[in-house]
Formats: sequence, C-alpha cells, structure tokens
Amino acid sequence: MDDEEEQRRPAGLQHLLRPPSNPADHEGLQISDDMFGGSASSDDASTGSEMSQSDDDDEDSEEMGDADEDGGGSADDGGWTADITHFDPPCFSDGETVGPVRDVTPDMRPIDFFHLLVPEPVLSAIVQQTNRYAHKYQLKNGRDEEWRNVDLAEMKAFMAIFMYTSLVHGVFSEDISALWEADEITYNPVMASILTQRRFQRIMRYFHVVSSSGQQQGDSLRKIRPFLETVQNSFRNEFKTAQTHVIHEPPLEEEPLMWSRHLDRKRRKKKRFNLWVRQCTATGFISQIHIHVKEKSDSLSHHEKGYSVARDLCSDLIGSGRNHIVFCIPANTSLRLFRELESHGVYGCGVVTDARHTDCEGLPASVLAKPPTSLRKYDSIVRTKGRYSAVLWNSPRNPFRLLTNAFSPAAQGKLVVKKNRRPDEERPCLEAVQAFQNHIKYIDKYNEKYSWYIISYKPSKTWQQLFWTVLSLAMNNAYIMYKLSPAHAHSRLSRSDFGAELLRAMAGPYYQEPPTQGEE
Repeated sequence: MDDEEEQRRPAGLQHLLRPPSNPADHEGLQISDDMFGGSASSDDASTGSEMSQSDDDDEDSEEMGDADEDGGGSADDGGWTADITHFDPPCFSDGETVGPVRDVTPDMRPIDFFHLLVPEPVLSAIVQQTNRYAHKYQLKNGRDEEWRNVDLAEMKAFMAIFMYTSLVHGVFSEDISALWEADEITYNPVMASILTQRRFQRIMRYFHVVSSSGQQQGDSLRKIRPFLETVQNSFRNEFKTAQTHVIHEPPLEEEPLMWSRHLDRKRRKKKRFNLWVRQCTATGFISQIHIHVKEKSDSLSHHEKGYSVARDLCSDLIGSGRNHIVFCIPANTSLRLFRELESHGVYGCGVVTDARHTDCEGLPASVLAKPPTSLRKYDSIVRTKGRYSAVLWNSPRNPFRLLTNAFSPAAQGKLVVKKNRRPDEERPCLEAVQAFQNHIKYIDKYNEKYSWYIISYKPSKTWQQLFWTVLSLAMNNAYIMYKLSPAHAHSRLSRSDFGAELLRAMAGPYYQEPPTQGEE
C-alpha cells in the first residue's frame, strides 16, 4: 500500500484493524501494547498482526478438492467472480467513545459497578424466593429444625463465599467444604468465619432464584429466566460498546489445581450447557449471552444451531443503524447469516473451514478447494459477489478462508511473522485477514486472563452452575466498566483487588478483617 492510498483511507477505518489507538484507555485488559506486532498507540495505520512460524514452513495438510492451477474462476463458483472493486468499510455512526452509559463519579466502589449490572432488587427477590421455597419444602417433607429465614445481608454474604472461589483459581472447583477444614491448606479463617459450614449448606439446600410457578415447564432455563433477562438488559443498557464484536464460546472449563481427599475424580461434575457470547473486541465487555442446555431431544443440525445462536446474539444490533461489524468463528459463519444481518445494517467477517464445521452453502468452490500449487505463500484467491468476498489466503501452515462483507477485497494489510532465530518479517495479506487476526487475538488474550476470575465452584444442579457463571460474567463486566471510568484513576485497582473489594462489600457485617501483625 503506497503513501497516497494511505492518506486517502478514511480515518474511521483504523479502529477496525486493531483495538482502539489509545491503549491506556483499555489498560484493564492487561494486554501488552505490542501484542499485534507493533505499538497499538502508533499512528502507523498498517500496524500488522503477529503470527508465529518455524524456520521450516509446514506443508499443507488439508485436501478439500482441486482448484485451477492458475487460481482462476471455476464453473462451480455459482456467480462469484474474480472482479475486485474497492469500497469503504461501513462507517460507525455512534462515535468512538466506549464505556459506562451513566455518569460515573470517581468515588464509586466495586459494589456500585456490580449493582449497575446486578441490581440489589434482584438479590432481594432471590432472598424472597429462597425463603418461600424453604417453607414450601418443609410443608411437604417435614420441619427442618436448623433452618431460619435468610435476609438480604446474609444472602450477600453467602454469595461472597462463591465470589471467593473466583479469586483462588481452580482450588474449589469440585469441593468447597475444604474452605472450613482447618487441617487443609485451602482453609481460610477469614472466609470460613463469614458463615459456618452448616449454615452455608442450609442456604445452599434451599437456594432459589425464581418461583417455578408461572414459568413454562418446557423452558430449560425457567429456574433462572427472569434473573438472566434482567442481567442481559443491564449488559445492553449500561455500557456503550465499540463497532466491532466477536461471537464465540468463552473458556469456562478448568482442571482443578487441587483435588480434595473427599472427591472421587471419576465423579467430576460435567457441564451440561453451552454458553455463547457477543463480546466487544475493543474492551472485552460481554454484551449478550446465549445459553443452550444440552438435551437428548436436540433436533437442530450443527449449521442450524450456529445460525440461530448468532442471530439471537445480534438481536439488539439489528435495526440499530450503527453499522456494527461482527466477527464469527466457523460454526457461526454462513452466507445466509451475513445476508440477513446486512439487511438490518450489521456486517460480518467469519472464518470458513470445511462443510462439517461451517455452512458452506453458496460459497465458491475455488475458495473451498485445496490451493493450487502455483499459489505462493501469503498470496490470496479472492472471489466476489456484490459486496461479499470469499477469501483463501495461503498462510504458512494451512489455508485460511474468510467470508466478509465488511472489508474491501482491494484493501491490503500485513502480518508480522515471528521467525525462530531470525528477525521478524512483514507479510502481505488482505485487510480482512489482518482485521480478523487483530480482533480475535485480542479477545483470546482477554479470555486467557479473565477466565481465571470465573466462579470455579460447580454445584451439582445445572441451573445453579448457570447462575454462578452468569454472575461471574457480570463481575468481569463490572470491572471493565470500572476501568473505563473516572473511578479507576482514583483507586487504580487490579482485577484481583477489585474482586476482593467486591467480596468484602458483599459480605458486609459478616466479614471480619484479619488481625494485623502484633495484634492479639
């Protein structure tokens, strides 16, 4: 790309190629500025993405059919042509500012940000439903002499113990009883003093989020549906996202770092649900959640499920008129989806793999086929149909295929290739490839760090696992809101410190500070 073309490029394009230009605004993600092969704060518009490569390039391993040796068109391309026409990417109509929608004061505490997403009336409703269920259960099964009604302060203290398991990664994922056992290395006298083990177990036994009456019995999420909808609305209404989003499954599973002596490894609790999110690629904020509880009667095909999940996650973007761009993993990428989203002012960019993992219907055969031997490394085959581009980029290891209507097939980008024992090299690629690599790697780095702050204890009931998982996502979102607010400049808490402050505020009068050194 020459300097003249660089100067003609619209300024609004640059945030599509990488996260926002001021890395200090997003310091909370704890991702280095040069993770994409250059300073994210640089004014150089063509800062490339990084990719690793050994000194010896691997040979292509996949075979999806043959392509023309010259990379030309195919009779099976179904109207896709090699004609390339430049167009500008969709202009974001909502400005560059991201962050909390409400005015945030510097003295706001972690608990205040948490309650923006999980309002206190929601917790009060949980108290009411827990007491109601305990009463109903005892009428049917006999009086529980150890039970007494829980109040809001005690319920928040109960939840604080769960929050503690998000700060000690992988320790209590299977068994939380070790928290109270003085001879275990996991014993924490401060946390154990919040509630006795017997009281914790009693609240856990009767813990309920919503009343089952009035809920559709066929709804697998009926036991958390009102809570989930309230939190979803808070995610949408309390935070202003950037133009670019990614749809994917965040990492939630973890291998315990410690095994309790009471736990049989063969009886690990299995996750019976899939959770997808739509996540802002500039901040890591999760704007939308889609949950699917695994059932034997599931009838949707893999492709239909990928389409319906993505369609649901983009529901609040549809019709917004702000020209959002959504990056998709192979399971969600399809020409059908992108056409529907485009009709509502939302654009897509997604990876295409094989017909098993991606809905390849309507895509050109010359892009889906094995690259011709004449196609050099880092070169591309591009087929277009209107605004849509199907791209086969011949990466060093395996061909990389994209479908997009957000980026011009004529616009060029570059990747920084990491070489073993040799200087890094810049390699050409299409702008769509560079943009996808930037945003997906940014989210991967985010999730790699913040998956450590998911509430790790897994109750046996699926709906309870879902409740605590969604609460974990709310805690991480609350931290992002804090980092992008004046409150961060006032207190500058790390994610771990933010969680500890939130825990103390939730426990309230039940939390007793540990004695300082020298105190009796």
